[in-house]
Amino acid sequence: MSVKRGKAKTVFRIVRICFAVLFCAAGIAAVSIASVRDFYTHPVLTDVTIEAGGSFSLDDFFKTVPQEARFITDVSGIDTKIPAVYGLKVSYDKYFDQEVRLTIKDTTAPTGKAVDQEFFNIDPFPSVNDCVTDLYDLNGIADVKFKESVPDVSGGGDFVVPVLVSDPYGNSTTIDVKMHVKTDTTPPVISGLKDNRMIRSGDEVDFRDGVTVTDDNDPNPVLNVDASKFNVNKPGKYTVTYKATDRFGNSTEQKIKVEVWQSSAGDLKTKEVYRLADQILKGIKGKNKTDRAKKIYKWVCHNIAYLSKAGHPSFQKAALAGFKQRKGNCWVMCSCYKVLLDRANIPNLIVTRANCKVTRSNHYWNLIYVNKGWYHVDCTPLYPFFMKIDSQLDAYHTFKSKLYPKRAKKKAKSTKGYYAKRAKA
Repeated sequence: MSVKRGKAKTVFRIVRICFAVLFCAAGIAAVSIASVRDFYTHPVLTDVTIEAGGSFSLDDFFKTVPQEARFITDVSGIDTKIPAVYGLKVSYDKYFDQEVRLTIKDTTAPTGKAVDQEFFNIDPFPSVNDCVTDLYDLNGIADVKFKESVPDVSGGGDFVVPVLVSDPYGNSTTIDVKMHVKTDTTPPVISGLKDNRMIRSGDEVDFRDGVTVTDDNDPNPVLNVDASKFNVNKPGKYTVTYKATDRFGNSTEQKIKVEVWQSSAGDLKTKEVYRLADQILKGIKGKNKTDRAKKIYKWVCHNIAYLSKAGHPSFQKAALAGFKQRKGNCWVMCSCYKVLLDRANIPNLIVTRANCKVTRSNHYWNLIYVNKGWYHVDCTPLYPFFMKIDSQLDAYHTFKSKLYPKRAKKKAKSTKGYYAKRAKA
């Protein structure tokens, strides 16, 4: 009996052990089945790539994110703007962790806008940085350059020039820039030249005075004046050459004729006659030399009374007497007119009557150079006239023509009435 009981206990123990083993195996199998189920239900993506500047999360590493999934690796310090590769570890379903890789790439090309250019063919070719604007790239601009060699723009025309803009990671974009290249073949314009200019010997001369140069595309064209052969101290005829050149090489050349005539200003030894003449001229203005010569003529006619009296051999003394006494004969009047014209820088000469068939008395009047010619002027009340040519002179105004410069041939406008108001002696 005892032997049978022992065998029964042994069998019982074996059965109990078998049940325990089976139970453990079933538990392990259950866990394994659950794990396998979760693995296929929530598969892990071990290699994830994102664009620089983007973001990432657990969603990127699972098709379906488990409830307890998390990053084991601290990802708070990852800057997604900068391309890099990171090894990370994720955990899920309590039992599993997995090593994964995060790759950040920059595949986006820079952006920008073209700045169309317009310039002259002789100007420097525009800088590449002036040809584009509003450039942007997440990681900055690494290089800006012309994609091809710059075109030959010497002949002008319209061009499209590509500019290549690159970032540090080899991404690039091409921006086409339109260029309009201009040419200039128009020469400058010289204004204010005075041809047939009369200059007194010894005077200061500025050949640039009143002369201007303009150009349609050059604000500062260069003016050269060649007066190398001119001698203000030597009476005679000269040619002065003006040449204006713009920055494109276009040039204009013009010449004027200048005549230096013998000045009597050096003979004016009396400073007082200068002073008096200058005081008078302060009140006599004019639009030009012709207009001023008319007004000076009018002043002499209206302020110097005629007095037939001889004397004053030099015109300086005669003018001084006329300015002080405000009276005198034809010699005094033409001398006053001459000194005033001298001080106004208007060329003039005194003419002496000669070969007169109607009278043998002396008479004097003036020649003035205005309107590009010499004209006769007489301030005396006996024979008053202003700006007459030879053919308009009467029998009382004969003279030795060869002693004086050639006179104008075209009649001037009438100045009737300038001598109507006379000073009384």
